Amino acid sequence: MGKNSFANRLSWSIIGSVSVIYLTALVIIAVISDQDALMYLNLVIVGIVGLVANFFLCRYLILKNTRPVTEELQSTTKANEQMESELNVARKIQMGILNTQFPEWLHAMLCPAKEVGGDFYDFSLKDGQLYFAIGDVSGKGVPASLMMALTSVIMRFVAGLGLPINTMLERINNSVCKANSNGMFVTLFVARVNLETRQMEYCNAGHNPIVVIPPGEPPRLLKAKPNLAIGLLGDFHYEGESLALKPGTRLIAYTDGVTEAETVVNDDQATSIEMYGNDRLLAWAENLAHQGTSLQEKTVVESLYQSVKDFANGNPQNDDIAIMSLSV
Repeated sequence: MGKNSFANRLSWSIIGSVSVIYLTALVIIAVISDQDALMYLNLVIVGIVGLVANFFLCRYLILKNTRPVTEELQSTTKANEQMESELNVARKIQMGILNTQFPEWLHAMLCPAKEVGGDFYDFSLKDGQLYFAIGDVSGKGVPASLMMALTSVIMRFVAGLGLPINTMLERINNSVCKANSNGMFVTLFVARVNLETRQMEYCNAGHNPIVVIPPGEPPRLLKAKPNLAIGLLGDFHYEGESLALKPGTRLIAYTDGVTEAETVVNDDQATSIEMYGNDRLLAWAENLAHQGTSLQEKTVVESLYQSVKDFANGNPQNDDIAIMSLSV
């Protein structure tokens, strides 16, 4: 029906309703009237002419009065299509920032809650030193994705300088603070592992504790010294730590989209919201540990993501999700 499909549908609805009423009236008149056939025929002809005139009059008035609405709808539809196209481009750019050249012993994934988001991860290997990081920008959508891109670029540059972990975080923090005019912040976990000695230096800037699964031991959340999230306070002194890893230790880093995933719980009394939480995360990790160390890291990442989806049971994803798994 083209651009006036709304007006056409409304016109046909009106004329259809009037026609049903008119035909019903004709039947009633034919039953109760004692007029001759000629009079009845004249009545039908006049009625049909009236219906046609009514249709064109209604159509004219509807087209005239709905033209501004139709034009506004067309403009809104066009703007929405353009915005969707731009968001798709932004998503491709954001995903292009991430390192996807995974070695066999490391894998990661990112699943934004919207077209674009603020979660990110990074890793690199140089001179036997594995650097990896995972972060979460406050908020969601386009603003978070822009802050994510900024932080990723700064972090990747600073990581290449070979600085101590705490100094690295301080450099990143000061750079983000200078560029942060909207009061956003970034939680960040950064680590560097010597693959020969398996000594890990790490610093947690307000991020979720990573899961450590040593071979033959129960999984645990890695405790860390309290540090402010990135972007909150310039010249903040970050404290780094170190940990000796056993051969075959698996490390799983994630963002709060995992532990804060929600499901709806219905009981006889009321409906409530329940989060995935740390206990379920450790229970999943315990089950994973029982499967041994031969699992591929991609399988581990997909398993955790599927566990979160199964828990949500169709409840919409309310936050970005990033997961990284690696074995040393």
